[in-house]
Amino acid sequence: MAKDIVDLLESYIPADNPKKWAKLASTVESRRLELLLLREILLELRIMNQARQA
Repeated sequence: MAKDIVDLLESYIPADNPKKWAKLASTVESRRLELLLLREILLELRIMNQARQA
C-alpha cells in the first residue's frame, strides 16, 4: 500500500530538534523550509479538494 506523502514528509521535518539540524549543512535548512512549504501546500490542496467534493 502506498504511504501518505504528508506522513512521509513528517519524518524529514523534525519538530523542535535543533541538535539534529545543527549537524547538517546550511543548504539543508533551505531544503527543510521547502519541505515545510510543500507539506502546507499539500494540506491546503486536500482541504480544497474535500470542499469541492462536498
